[in-house]
Amino acid sequence: MSEVTLDHHIHSIGDADVEGILEDYTDESVLIIPNAVLKGLDEIRDLYVNLTTEILPPGSDIHLHEKVVEDNIGYVIWHAESDGYKIPFASDTFVFSDEDKIEVHTSAFVLHEKE
Repeated sequence: MSEVTLDHHIHSIGDADVEGILEDYTDESVLIIPNAVLKGLDEIRDLYVNLTTEILPPGSDIHLHEKVVEDNIGYVIWHAESDGYKIPFASDTFVFSDEDKIEVHTSAFVLHEKE
C-alpha cells in the first residue's frame, strides 16, 4: 500500500494541493532537505506552501523519471521547471509507517532561480 500513498503524494504535488500532500504525513513525520530538518505537520506545511505557490505553482512542468517502491520504502527521481525556477535534478526517499503514512522523507535537489 505504500505505493498508493506515494502516488497520492506525487499527484497532490502536481495539483498544488497542500492539504492533500499533508494527508500523507503525521505530526511525527520528519522531512530532511538541504540545510534543514522539518518536524511535524506545521513545519512541513510551510515548506509545501512555499513549494506550491512560489517555486512550482500550478502549471509548472514536473517530470517523474523513476519511481521505485520496495516494502515500506519509496524512491523517486524527477525534474521540474516553472516561470521562476528550474530544478534540473531532484531525488526523494520515503519511509512509510505501518499505516502507510510518511514517517521519514529525504529530498536532495538542485534549485536555480531564473533571471
